[in-house]
Amino acid sequence: MSLQKAEQAILNAIYGAIAWLLLDLGILFQTHGDQFFSALGARPEMAVGAIIAIACIVGLIYKSRVASILLFLFFLVPPVVRAVQGVFPTTMVLLFSLILLYFFLSGILGTFRYHHLKTLEREDADRVG
Repeated sequence: MSLQKAEQAILNAIYGAIAWLLLDLGILFQTHGDQFFSALGARPEMAVGAIIAIACIVGLIYKSRVASILLFLFFLVPPVVRAVQGVFPTTMVLLFSLILLYFFLSGILGTFRYHHLKTLEREDADRVG
């Protein structure tokens, strides 16, 4: 993976995270309508989840490896827990989830590759300079 492809993988992960966050907030708004903010206040885990997702998006903008891993795990753990409990998603939700997981996993690979290539670039510059 080249530096340009690593940056594109990170950008795709950012787009996927924004789409996931907007979809979740849109579903919450559709469900609760006028009481959108009171629903967030009544269920603080929803507000915390949105804040964590936003923090991971900001971390990905700065190409953070930790943010990419947290975003992947933050998205992966709830469906796995529900599947273990015997609650399986519909086909459309499963397809959307797999697509987002692909983008988040490529974001992890992209962040690690980006930092590896930047380190190699710095070492080469130090040797020449």
